[in-house]
Amino acid sequence: MLLPKQLHFYFYFFLTLAAGCIIGFLVGSYTLSQGFVANDLGIHEALVTNSTSEDLPSTAWNESLVIEPEPSIPDVASAAWNESLGFGEVLYVSMPDRTDRQDAMNLVASMSGLKLRLINGVDGESISNKAVPDNKAKFFKPWHLKPSELGCWRAHADAWRYVIDSNIETALIIEDDIDWDKNVHQIFQDLSYQMQNSTLRLVPPTDHEQTSAPYGLDWDVLIMGQCYDRANPTRLDLVHVYDDPNVPSRKNTERVFLNQMEALGVKGNDVGKKRLISPAYAPICTMGYAITRRGAQRLLLNLSYLYLRGPVDMDMMWTLQEGNLRGYTITPPPFAAWRVGGQKDSDNKHDPKLPMSGKGNSGGWSKNIKSSARIAMVSELAMNNWMDYTKKGTPPEKQTGKGNNGERKGNGTKGS
Repeated sequence: MLLPKQLHFYFYFFLTLAAGCIIGFLVGSYTLSQGFVANDLGIHEALVTNSTSEDLPSTAWNESLVIEPEPSIPDVASAAWNESLGFGEVLYVSMPDRTDRQDAMNLVASMSGLKLRLINGVDGESISNKAVPDNKAKFFKPWHLKPSELGCWRAHADAWRYVIDSNIETALIIEDDIDWDKNVHQIFQDLSYQMQNSTLRLVPPTDHEQTSAPYGLDWDVLIMGQCYDRANPTRLDLVHVYDDPNVPSRKNTERVFLNQMEALGVKGNDVGKKRLISPAYAPICTMGYAITRRGAQRLLLNLSYLYLRGPVDMDMMWTLQEGNLRGYTITPPPFAAWRVGGQKDSDNKHDPKLPMSGKGNSGGWSKNIKSSARIAMVSELAMNNWMDYTKKGTPPEKQTGKGNNGERKGNGTKGS
């Protein structure tokens, strides 16, 4: 049993111990807090000493932690401004002997910021009979293909095969006698926006399409250089209409496309302001079209491996109408034929009885285009060197290379 004096001793001992712990805790907390403040002030001092307002975000002057903004998702439609208009590549078909057309395509493409890859045209007479696909009759009897038609088919089939071999997702295929608008990049950027949000899609675009496929991948062919077309008369409800400031006027749009637009509901004041996307049904001519890799496979299957029922554009049209190929048509088409008159408008052999050329490139023309890239190119490259000197007003002595005393001036130094 503890005595009273012992109880007093233990009471004061534990009281003193508790007070010491409390005082130590308070002192330690104060010291630690001062260290944090000093550390924080040190960070700000380093920012102020080593940086300027141009080096740092504005938040760095008020906050000790600068939060960088998250990187924005790239706008996939902006790919239309690259050298392939957002497609994997741009391929153009040209007969080897048409170097005149190849010069023209190289020139106008360079002025439009485009890069083209040549796919050589094929002489139909050089194709072995064994290499010609089986000819299945579309109507009453098989279509007898001319050598020029066979050569055209083979050149386009070579382009499809290139897409497959190169493992690219899409390609734009054009022919060597076409024209396009000088604002071609803007036209295709607008088209990309619409293709990504098209009401004609059967399924929403995938994440890959939204980030890496400017025109989507829900199609096999994208018809953009037809010379004739009409919509499916039983599905006139399938159309996607959008504003495009680069659409040609009614006057510059051929009647066949005005009729197609009217059938799809675009008429009156909307003509010359609207462009249409509709399921491809009856396009003729292959002046310009895009394909996906799956589209290239389906084209080789239906227009080579199984059979070839007629000229390449006709058989492509029949395959679309049968539903064995999925495609969209752009109306008015962004690509149009460039015509100069005379025999140069054709790849057929020269006929000495007919004139070689009509108006030539200097008098050439195209339709369905608002602002011709070929015509704009001539104006942009035009110059008058001697008139430029006259406008500048170069002093006579600079022009003749003589000084005021009539002696010729030299730039060298005289040795001692």
